[in-house]
Amino acid sequence: MAHSHGGSADRSPDRGRRLLIALALNLGITVAEVVGGVVSGSLALIADAAHNFSDAASVLVSYIAWRISRRAANERRTFGYARAETVGALINLTTLIIIGLYLLNEAGARLLEPTEVVPTAVIIVGVIAFVEDVAAAWVLRKDLGSLNVRSTFLHMIADALATVAVIISGVSIMVWGPDVYWIDPAVTGVIAIYVLIHGSREIREAITVLMDSAPKGFEHDRVVAKLRGLERVIDVHHLHVWQISEGKTALQVHLALDDMGFAEATELKERLKRELYDEFEIEHATIEMELAGRVDHDPEIVAREE
Repeated sequence: MAHSHGGSADRSPDRGRRLLIALALNLGITVAEVVGGVVSGSLALIADAAHNFSDAASVLVSYIAWRISRRAANERRTFGYARAETVGALINLTTLIIIGLYLLNEAGARLLEPTEVVPTAVIIVGVIAFVEDVAAAWVLRKDLGSLNVRSTFLHMIADALATVAVIISGVSIMVWGPDVYWIDPAVTGVIAIYVLIHGSREIREAITVLMDSAPKGFEHDRVVAKLRGLERVIDVHHLHVWQISEGKTALQVHLALDDMGFAEATELKERLKRELYDEFEIEHATIEMELAGRVDHDPEIVAREE
């Protein structure tokens, strides 16, 4: 069973074009909301602009990662370049969390001292941003098989919902006047909290990959039970599970066998790789087989039964 270390990125230029279109739309949203926020005095628009700018950065990282992923694995990077995307995501998400904290602080200050907001500009710019968010999501819909693109797609949908909240704040100020200026910083606070929750959740996933952790929800005990239950397997040790890149799980394990011929051991190994992929989505499995009487145990990492 062959395994490709270089990743399984979509090499079609169509994905690259779609990401560039989404990037252009997000940058357009950002510029429109910053200008609209300054003109109208709406902090909510500027908050949403900051969020959209972070999304534009995420799309840019996705595009750069897609370009890098087209490179073949080499002697230095035998697993390929897929983790470049994870490193970029970590940087973007850290920045996003800092922006979220800043906006939350600004929203608190505006609630204490409300400032005048021009609702017409808020509504016009909000509608433009909403249309562009929906357009960006529509452009990316064809690549939802990619976890990275699917995450960006969900960003666009979430942004569209946040923009709806901004429009509601503008309409509220237009209808009820200065008495509800507090709605603008209140909406800003909601967006900031959303940014913090979303950013902290996503950054944990990036750290998980970079720390060579097993995927969330990985059924470690079931894997060990399966390996121990194989006919002729006496012991299981040196078991490691990690993610080569987001969505690509790898496994390394030593199996101690009773006496078995080379052909039989090879057949068992290839069958086991297929079953690990089918049952646990383990794409890359390195299985070393050794005679039970010659096992080199490492007590720190031996897989033990409860």
